[in-house]
Amino acid sequence: MKSKIIHIVIILCTAFFLQSCNDWKLLEERPRKVDATTFMSNEAEVQSVINSIYGQFRRDPGFGRYLSVLPECLVDYCYGRGNYGTTYATGLTTGGIGFVKDTWAVLYRTIRFANGILAQIGDSPLTQAQYDKLTGETRYLRAFSYSFLVKYWGAVPFFDEHNQDDFNKPRTPADDIWEYVISEATEAARLLPETPAMYGRPTKYAALMLKAEACLYLERWSEAEDALRQIVEFGNFSLVQLTDAKDFDNVYSNKANGSSEEIFYIKYNTDDGSSFTWMYFCSPNPVFNTGALGVYTDYVKNNFISNWDPNDFRYQYSLYKQTANGTLNSLTKTGMICLKYRDYAATKTTMNVDFPVYRYADALLYYAEAICRNQGVPNATAMEMINMIHRRAYGRAPGVAHESDYKLADYNTFDKFMKLLLKERGYETIFEGKRYNDLKRCGKLAEYAVEAGKIASVSDVGEAAYWWPIPSDEFNYNTALDPTKDQNPGY
Repeated sequence: MKSKIIHIVIILCTAFFLQSCNDWKLLEERPRKVDATTFMSNEAEVQSVINSIYGQFRRDPGFGRYLSVLPECLVDYCYGRGNYGTTYATGLTTGGIGFVKDTWAVLYRTIRFANGILAQIGDSPLTQAQYDKLTGETRYLRAFSYSFLVKYWGAVPFFDEHNQDDFNKPRTPADDIWEYVISEATEAARLLPETPAMYGRPTKYAALMLKAEACLYLERWSEAEDALRQIVEFGNFSLVQLTDAKDFDNVYSNKANGSSEEIFYIKYNTDDGSSFTWMYFCSPNPVFNTGALGVYTDYVKNNFISNWDPNDFRYQYSLYKQTANGTLNSLTKTGMICLKYRDYAATKTTMNVDFPVYRYADALLYYAEAICRNQGVPNATAMEMINMIHRRAYGRAPGVAHESDYKLADYNTFDKFMKLLLKERGYETIFEGKRYNDLKRCGKLAEYAVEAGKIASVSDVGEAAYWWPIPSDEFNYNTALDPTKDQNPGY
């Protein structure tokens, strides 16, 4: 009998996941109870329920497209088109608002799944080791979801396993959400293993990355520095060595899986592929001669790109000049597309390319920032973190000093160092969906858009550029929210 129940649950969950994200009724965030005695009766069955959370992250409203691509449209180096044609003055387009409505629902669904697991896992016959590992993974994934909600929406309704049945909740202040993320990530780091059970599952160090990021938002500099130091000193992570630009295949392409640089990636495969690459590509290109061209850049009109040294392997690997006639060529004769994510075996619009949420390069650059912010000025360790990234970008050994290294004496003030760090982090994480939040958090979103030549003045940036709108459906179902008072500014 239990076997039949399990099969029914699997079939229903599969059908649910495959529904179009345009059907809001199927994306409603209404907590649903599960019965631990029917399909969480051993470790494998609990893990199968946890795996449903990853299924949500992989969808288009998650990292499959919207969380990975849409944030790029409001950064200094990128231009969106169509539904991705976000503007600094008015924020998201109507199409973009429809996209993030689904993202909101998907993130809250992952939280609901996690809450259901944590509410009933205590009834499952598990060993203490199994319980710790499974609850650590679940708590990490829930905190991870909240981190993205607070990045894009600010204050949001809060639900955990103790209050999940009451879905009429006001917006919890953003700082309180970040405090919760820190608490959960700290506990997850204690419970999770140092190495992943399989690639794509979180470890102690993925949890420390999440904690450090939350600490940066709350200006808890010393805690961020401590968490990042643990990652850097762990010893199992290292930058992938390059001899030429194509070696970045070992970080970003379908050939990459579990590299020395991978801390936490959202994983895809040939059967369940990502579509964010589709929004970067267009015809012609040397990897996959098609694509929708949702976003692009310009090597003449955009100062961030025009000032970038073309000898940098990151430039060579990540960008492609479209000189032949094609979609981009009809928009601008000096356009470039993102070629960073490459599935050389792709035969369809979804591709076997993972999304890099946390890489070792992120840890090094966050560590440099945390040191500088904690001390008020950079030191030799902080500068070495940047130089490791910079050396690797030119094919040099990351840990060996070189005459081309940045000199601490030239960047010995907070402002000079942070400007250098944001430049290098921009080059390193271009088209990884990270720069928008970096610039917002550092108070540089408008200033850097002006420097890049995208806008004429910081006054061109409206309030809507900083947040995504609370979905109208949330106001319909959550009576604790007022659509006039609780909507984000600019919408």
